[in-house]
Formats: sequence, structure tokens, C-alpha cells
Amino acid sequence: MIKIAIFSYVLAAALPLQASALGLEEAVGEGLRASSDLELMRAKKEEAGALLGEAKNNRLPRLAVKSAYTRGDEPVYAFASAMKQGTFSMASMAAINDPEPASNYQASLEAGIPLFTGFAISRGIEMREAGARALDAASARAEAGVRFSVVHQWLTALLRRHLLDTVEEAVADSEKELEAADSLREKGMVLGSDYYAAEAILAGLKAYRSQWRRAYALERERLNIMLGRPKDTPFEPAGRLEEADFKVGPQNDYLSGALARRADLKAAGEAEKAAAAWASLQKNSILPVVEAFGVLETNSERLSAFSSSNLYGVRLTLPLGDPGYSARSRAASARLDQQRAGTAGLRRQTAGEVASAWQNYMGAVESARDAALTHEKARKSLDLFRPLYRQGRQSVMEVLRAERAVLEAKAAWYENLFKINLFYAQLRLASETLDTSAVGEIASATAAD
Repeated sequence: MIKIAIFSYVLAAALPLQASALGLEEAVGEGLRASSDLELMRAKKEEAGALLGEAKNNRLPRLAVKSAYTRGDEPVYAFASAMKQGTFSMASMAAINDPEPASNYQASLEAGIPLFTGFAISRGIEMREAGARALDAASARAEAGVRFSVVHQWLTALLRRHLLDTVEEAVADSEKELEAADSLREKGMVLGSDYYAAEAILAGLKAYRSQWRRAYALERERLNIMLGRPKDTPFEPAGRLEEADFKVGPQNDYLSGALARRADLKAAGEAEKAAAAWASLQKNSILPVVEAFGVLETNSERLSAFSSSNLYGVRLTLPLGDPGYSARSRAASARLDQQRAGTAGLRRQTAGEVASAWQNYMGAVESARDAALTHEKARKSLDLFRPLYRQGRQSVMEVLRAERAVLEAKAAWYENLFKINLFYAQLRLASETLDTSAVGEIASATAAD
């Protein structure tokens, strides 16, 4: 039994891992779960919630317990300690200028309730609330960004698989043609120069194959890393690049939607509110602060008998001649101006992103039609060359040139199909609509038969 178990283990280790099929929607789900960026955003949101709670709690009363032990013969201290301890007598008056060292154990409970803080508490809450809303919006934008990154990487891997399959087919067909040409060359029916020129073309096709095989492996490794997997996890993208029509409407529809929905614009708007609250806080920093307070205090000479006293009232603090007030106010106003300028720049950037994605998508759709026609013509040319070559009316070199032309045309067609899907995803990202439904559209358009 032990030998059988060991043999089974060795056999399993020796067998290559079977590549599983990975669909687009599955990849996006894994990417969202594995994203460290989203984990970071969740931690930031939790921090923002805690800071908002702290700001709101500043309205509550504050309690503090204090204790101290002191000893000394300073006259005022000794006199005051005797008064607080309830041990003051006429004998104390006699030695008031040269008292004996006095000890005092003091304990107190102090409470304070803010009545007016120059709007500092309310402005602080406004800043924290705006910060929390900004992080909610930034988190939504980050999620869309992760979704787009996975879509991009999955489509890239799918494209690389198509290119590799295409060049493998071209190399196999070309090798068959050269095998036939070699036998014809021995019979003197194919010129040596043409044969060697054809071999050079085949070598070029094999170079493409080597490059594209490495490129495919690299893109799969990148996707594995993005999904939080070991980079060498075997998989094949489950899909196929086909002509797709996503029913893209006018550019202005996407632009107006983007300006209304973009999460980063919402985050910038909340940052403006936070900056405005900060500017108001600095402007109001010269206002008085009013607090109700109370103190319960006990004093004792030997920790045996405590004498208690209390004090309560309302305390007003008014800063006079604050040298930093003007500079702080100007800095806060400048920060608000910066934020407003940043928001305006972000709106222009949004318009540029929508325009770029829309135009790129339309260009890819038009180019895909031309590339499909080019591929069709190149394939027809190859189909015509082959019988002519076998009849001795064309050179094998021309056949392999036609093979290369078919490869290049088909690769260009696949690249345009890739761009159609990619730029559609980019357009949906730019207009803040790259959600689960949009990913489903792309998955349906690239679904394998």
C-alpha cells in the first residue's frame, strides 16, 4: 500500500497541470476580491468613520481625574495647604513667614461642557463628514478602476492566445509547403533561390511564434498576479474575439453622464466642502470659547482625613493678538482655491477621457471592417497561389509571402476586435458605468461558441 501511495504521488507530480478555462466575469470577481487597492480603501473608510465619530463626540462633556502629592515650606503653599486641609489655626498664623514643611495629598474630579467653541466643533464635523463621503466616492472609483484593469488584462491575454494560434497555423501550413517544395526542388521543378527565400520567410514566421508564445505566457502571468494567484497557475481565457456591436450612442450622452456620475468628481466636490469648512474654521479662530466647568477637590495631610471643596462656573477664553491668524486664514483660502481649480481641471480631464474613448472605439469599429476585408483578400490570394504553385506556375516563395500576408492581416483584424472591446470598457469607465452589467456585455461579446 505504501509503494502504491508513493507511486501515485510521484505520478501526480509528474503530470502537467491541466489549464482551466477562465471567463471574464469570473476573472473580474477574483480581481475585486484580491485587490489590495480596495482593501486599502476599506481601511481608509473605516478610519474616516472613526474620525467622524471622534468629531461628533467633541460635543460631549469631558471628565478628568487628577491627583498629586506635594511637600514644601514655601509660605504661600504651606498657608494654602493648611486652609484646604482644614487644619489652619492661630498657630499657623504665628509661623506664616517661616512655616514647617507641609505635605498635601490632592485628588480632584474635573468636568467641562463646551457651550460655544467658535463653531470649531460643527466645522470639524463638516470636514469629517465630507472626508467620509469623499472616500466613499473614491472607493467606488477605485472599484471601477480595478474592474477595468482586469478586463484589460483578460482581453490582452485573449488577444495573445489568438495571435499565437494564428501564427502556429501559419507555421504549420508553411512547413507543409516547404516539404512539398523540397521534393520538387530535388526534381528541378523549384529554383534553389526561391526555396531558400521561402525558408527565410518561414524563419521569420517562427520568430513571430517565439515572440508571441512568450507574450502570451507573460500576459497570463500578469493576470494571475492581478488576481492574487501564483503566477504560474495554468489557465486559458475562455472566450473568442468576434465582431461586436455595443450600440454606442452620441458622445455628448456619455459626457453629460460622466459629469453627473463620475465618482472622482464627487470626491473632489466633497474635498471642496472640507476645504471650505477648514477655511471657515480658521476664520472663526478669533472667536471666544465658552465652557461650563466644575471641580470637586479633596486635600489631606496624611491620607487619613480628607477635606473636600467644590468650584463650578462658566469660563470664557478670548484670544487677543494672535500673530498667526492672518497667515492661517490666507493659507486656508488658498487651499480652497487649489481644490476648486483641481475640480475644474478634473472636469476637463473627464471630458478628454470620454472624447478619447469614444473616438478610439469608433475608430476601432471602422478599422475592424477594413482589417476584415484585408484578411479576406489576403486569404483569397493565398488560396489562388497554392494551386498555381503546385502547377509550377508560381514560386513557393510567393506562397509563403502570401502566408505571411494572411498572418499579418488576421493579426491586425484581431487587434482591432480587441480594441473594440477595450475601448468600449474604457468608455464605460470614463462615463462611470463600468459595472457588473457592462462587464457582462463584454463577456457575452467575447463568449466562446
